[in-house]
Amino acid sequence: MSAIKETNFFSGPPNGIPYTPGVKRIKHLDEYEALFDPTFRVRGEASPNYTAFPRRQGTPERIKRIVPDAKLIYLVRDPVERTVSHFYHRVSTEGERRSLRDALGDLADPYSPYICPSFYASQLDQYLRHFGQKQILVVDQISLLADRQATLREIFAFLTVDDTFISQSFQDEINTGKEHRTYSHLRYMLRWARSSPLQRLPRGFRVALWHSVERLVSSPLETPTLDDDLRVRLQELYADDSARFRELTGKTFSTWCV
Repeated sequence: MSAIKETNFFSGPPNGIPYTPGVKRIKHLDEYEALFDPTFRVRGEASPNYTAFPRRQGTPERIKRIVPDAKLIYLVRDPVERTVSHFYHRVSTEGERRSLRDALGDLADPYSPYICPSFYASQLDQYLRHFGQKQILVVDQISLLADRQATLREIFAFLTVDDTFISQSFQDEINTGKEHRTYSHLRYMLRWARSSPLQRLPRGFRVALWHSVERLVSSPLETPTLDDDLRVRLQELYADDSARFRELTGKTFSTWCV
């Protein structure tokens, strides 16, 4: 995987919609290529902004132009839960101060950072215009939680790597909701460490260091409440797109509320 997790290289320039302060975006191809170890046959990265259309446009085209044979893994979850989790994450890491209801607004803004990524069929449509279905694997997050080993075997087989490989680290769950803390400017300034040479240190050491700093400068974050009215409105908002997503993928997503 790339030396930093979210490169945002293919999501393109801001184009009037600035990236969140503190979010790193690799701008140049040589800088991007330097993030990967060329001795590995299969290399990859993970950037949620690659499925944030129309907020971020032209991503599939850029990928197709530079990596036409790319294999794409689209990790999804219940769209309502994803929306709330996204808000929760930004409260913790980016200083969002509005209530959940105020942050979501009237739900009509197609460029909302909280709303547009949950329109999964719309996101997938952008990629199917440039990549064949065999190049795209859709994975439900609940599968990684409920049957992680089998799901990883499916992913490894898709990537044509050893699907029998097992690691103790596969049991780790990273950036879970219970790990979220209140935002502080010091935590914001220290986020650079995730893309600095410190990233090369053993993960256990980095996590311990990060949590030590967090305990000093922040406190546990209270989970936002999704009231019944807002939940119903979100379910109605995503209903048609979720139905079409099931048609596109042939998957049932039986645990979703939509």
